[in-house]
Amino acid sequence: MDMYGPSNSMKEMVKRLHSEGVEVLLEVVFTHTADSGALHGIDDRCYYLDSKSYLNCNFPVVQELVLESLRYWVTEYHVDGFCFINASSLLRGVHGEHLSRPPLVEAISFDPLLAGRKLIADCWDPHDVKMIPKEVRFPHWKRWGEVNTRYCRNVRNFVRGRGLLSDLATRICGSGDVFTDGRGPAFSFNYVSRNSGLSLVDLVSFSGPEVASELSWNCGEEGATNKSAVLQTRLKQIRNFLFIQYVSLGVPVLNMGDECGVSTRGLTSRKPFDWNMLASAFGVQITQFISFMTSVRARRSDVFQRRNFLKPENIVWYANDQTTPKWEDPGSKFLALEIKAETEEETTASLVEPTEPKNNDLFIGYNASDQPENVILPSLPSGRKWRRLVDTALPFPGFFSVEGETVVAEEEEEMSQPVMYEMKPYSCTLFETINATA
Repeated sequence: MDMYGPSNSMKEMVKRLHSEGVEVLLEVVFTHTADSGALHGIDDRCYYLDSKSYLNCNFPVVQELVLESLRYWVTEYHVDGFCFINASSLLRGVHGEHLSRPPLVEAISFDPLLAGRKLIADCWDPHDVKMIPKEVRFPHWKRWGEVNTRYCRNVRNFVRGRGLLSDLATRICGSGDVFTDGRGPAFSFNYVSRNSGLSLVDLVSFSGPEVASELSWNCGEEGATNKSAVLQTRLKQIRNFLFIQYVSLGVPVLNMGDECGVSTRGLTSRKPFDWNMLASAFGVQITQFISFMTSVRARRSDVFQRRNFLKPENIVWYANDQTTPKWEDPGSKFLALEIKAETEEETTASLVEPTEPKNNDLFIGYNASDQPENVILPSLPSGRKWRRLVDTALPFPGFFSVEGETVVAEEEEEMSQPVMYEMKPYSCTLFETINATA
């Protein structure tokens, strides 16, 4: 047996992914050793904190061990960065105390070899049986991104009809309450589901007491069902989750298997990934929708892939009748925003060059209610119209479209006539302005 086979395979995989323009980030857990305690007995007082469960990461010898490991993955495998699981434990001192400037995090941030790599802090603790995310102010030195647990909780709450509009607006616009500290929305890694807890399809299928912390909703019946109305609502909610991720500033993070409906059956079962599920009816429509939303983000990188936050003057928020939203009213379940296109000079805030010149405004609507909402689209100057790109309530394949469908007032010849659009229950919409002659 070639003892170097796995190592060579890993190197070849990274090389091939790089050739296709795909970056490789390694998920690492440096706060625990293996269950058997690989370092136990060597020098417990140096390597472990009092509990002997957590590594003493900021002790000099352990710090150097971690740094050398990271450097090895960069020099030998050429990985593009790291996601640090249970990153909050990297902030603990040698006596378990919280450190505002932990030596290890600072050393990684300024290491000549590591500082140029992507560094992501994920404060989820795999040894926390309750799987409750910790609120931690991570010292980042303007180099670290973060897996955004606030995003997950607020979006889940809104989609199930229990969140505040102010929370949703904050997450859509890049989580300024977290990332206006010298970073920006590009440092926010936005997820709805992950490889712990409920998968995306389970978020809309289970809401019993055993998953209460997951902020899920079963859409009317617990677990598997044959009821058409329940299944249709679940499908819309899955589309809504994905849609909100892709129109939010930041980096959308997809959980493997969500694109084809992998279920953990309410935290009770985990099986190997079945690639055949990609060819299922669910897998086809969801993967096509993800591909479409990815193309929208690329085409409108001036909005969705920004280093900086949107300017307040370029955002207008609406209730369904164009009044001011009731931000702190838990009974308000509809929110819309118009994003006014920036000038060509202003688009330099984008992480990548837009694929074509942009002067088109966007209108995005979110209806978490069980009732339809008649939405008044913002008035446009003469020669401009609204084009619908997404309505998650429509049947596949019509709920998204590259060409879109022009939406006009009932009396089209009256340019001042407001355009009314009915949003179905539990749905999201995306509109873009175009020239009337297009």
